[in-house]
Amino acid sequence: MFALIPSYFYAASLDMENIRDLTQTLLAAENPSFLQVFSFLSFVNANGWILSLACFVSLGICLPLLLGFIEKHMRIGSRSLKGIWGRFNTNFLSTLFVGVLFLAMYELWALIASGLIYGATLMFSGIAGNVAAVLLYFAMLALIAYIASVFLLWLPCLLITGYNFVDALAYSNQLYAGKKGGLFLAVFLPCAVSGVVTLLVVGVFAPMHVPLPVFFIVEILFLLLMLYYSALMFVAYFRLTGEERADLQKKF
Repeated sequence: MFALIPSYFYAASLDMENIRDLTQTLLAAENPSFLQVFSFLSFVNANGWILSLACFVSLGICLPLLLGFIEKHMRIGSRSLKGIWGRFNTNFLSTLFVGVLFLAMYELWALIASGLIYGATLMFSGIAGNVAAVLLYFAMLALIAYIASVFLLWLPCLLITGYNFVDALAYSNQLYAGKKGGLFLAVFLPCAVSGVVTLLVVGVFAPMHVPLPVFFIVEILFLLLMLYYSALMFVAYFRLTGEERADLQKKF
């Protein structure tokens, strides 16, 4: 429920014309422009920036509620929505700060990834350029997944412990150090699967001028990833701190 609105706005913000042109360019073994690649990878594009802004605003409202619901479910075992707006007031500023910071890091990543992918298509011609571009794409996905895994526990540490931003980050790094490999895979594998599905859907439907399947698949992927990563950060926090989860207790 909390992920439906942000996922809709994210899918609606996609520049379908750019996606189609980029796909046709790559399938023709031609060199795409830097702006084509960056518009595909970036959270914001020139044509859909208003919808991207709507997506971010809806995330700013829905994500604190979703995180509050997940934390409440794990801490006391309740799935009730009662008191959820109280958690919004508690979670809003911390979630907004971390969200803005990660968005800035993601846009920097998109800029660097676009430059590398564009450079690969210039260095290698034809099919070799496409293969190099795809390999670089997944290598850069691994990089952003690693960065995300490093900061994965920061938000739960902020919301649950009440620490300030610096102390919560230091504590999250202590927890992360004991399970960095597992957390990286937990972040990267769904991201990689989503990347494969996106490339396949775009490759099949974009050249056919059929945008609806691309829209719905991207919306579903964003929704699932939002729910997955929101739950993952709390599951990892409770496991690494050894705190008891009420939602796992057997009820007789």
